[in-house]
Amino acid sequence: MRRVAVHLAQMATLAGLSAYVLFWLDDGAPALNRHVGMAILAAYMTIWLALLANAVRPAATPELARRRWRLCNRFVAWAGTIVIVAAFWIGAAYAEPSLLLVVVVYQVGVVTFVVMGSIRRPPARPGLGLQILIIPASIGLWYALHWQPHSPAMILFALAYGYVVLSLRGVLQRAVTRETEARQAAEAALGRVAAEQAARSRFLASASHDLGQPLQAARLFFEQAMRSPDPAQRERAQRNAAWAFDSSEQLLEQMLDHLRLEAGAVKAHPVEAPVGSLIARVAELHEAAARLAGTELVAMPTGLAAIADPALAERALGNLVANSLRHAKATRVLIGARRRAGRVRLWVIDDGVGVCEADAPRLFEDYVQGSDRPDEIRGGFGLGLGSARRIAELMGGAVGLDRKWTHGAAFWLDLPTAPTKPA
Repeated sequence: MRRVAVHLAQMATLAGLSAYVLFWLDDGAPALNRHVGMAILAAYMTIWLALLANAVRPAATPELARRRWRLCNRFVAWAGTIVIVAAFWIGAAYAEPSLLLVVVVYQVGVVTFVVMGSIRRPPARPGLGLQILIIPASIGLWYALHWQPHSPAMILFALAYGYVVLSLRGVLQRAVTRETEARQAAEAALGRVAAEQAARSRFLASASHDLGQPLQAARLFFEQAMRSPDPAQRERAQRNAAWAFDSSEQLLEQMLDHLRLEAGAVKAHPVEAPVGSLIARVAELHEAAARLAGTELVAMPTGLAAIADPALAERALGNLVANSLRHAKATRVLIGARRRAGRVRLWVIDDGVGVCEADAPRLFEDYVQGSDRPDEIRGGFGLGLGSARRIAELMGGAVGLDRKWTHGAAFWLDLPTAPTKPA
């Protein structure tokens, strides 16, 4: 309704001033000039009303409604400018100086209105400079062709006013653009904060679940070891309690590693490291977890070497292996390496359930756990892949998921390759 009210006010102003000017031209101007002026004005008002009626009609889609209003506004801006200029040239030669001054003031007001109406939120619509300059240029040209004692002053005024309104439009457009970009940046920041808060909430839920289970198990095993009269049962309960404490320690270490990486407290010390030894060490560390998961862990030998921090590279590759063992439900996990585009790419490939397409873009973000059920607590904190990404970046490498792999999942870790030594 606000747009309709603005358009109706513009129509009333244009019609009233046009009638006022034509009334005072009644004695001096030829009848043909007045009739042509009235015909141009009537045609313009008729088309304007038709476009306005079309714009206010219910639209099938919001985009169609915006297009209707855009067409109406462009017609008002361009056709209105042309009509005002034409009317000025039809009657200006027959108007008294006072009436001519009224017309000039009205045209100046129209230019100001066009400038204010041309301000848009980004992306701004280009090409309005000519439209804004039409009326000032028309005023200056008329006074140049109909020379009068005050023509130099009016020509100078027209030129100065054209420059001022163009500068004003530029300043206002830049201010609106900055305000819009600042608002969008603030909304994006609020979105990131909300996403981080949601992720941390999931992290706390997962932490309470995953830390609570081994600690509770350790307590039960400890009580069993203290109360059982059977030495064999006590020994078995002690081993189980130790295993539970080890699990809790590993979870806490994972949390601390992530916090150190997030705080930037971890520094990489790259050296030339044999990739084969790295793979063998990671496979040895995860052999027990693979047996527990019923998964065959295969380490492929290689003679490649990379420039990496051995301890950090072991943690990053180990996180990829642990992720496959925990979530893939695979029967076989393969660890290997190949030279690719001047880098060493380490692979962790499984034949498990694969990765959901919707989860793939966010797998390496912190606190993210791929799942078809977002409210499901799956074990772990969703930090393993995120930590692997941070560690790889510290060493000048990268991690990723080969989304072309269809029989399970294929994760990779890229590291800078060591220079080849002559034989």
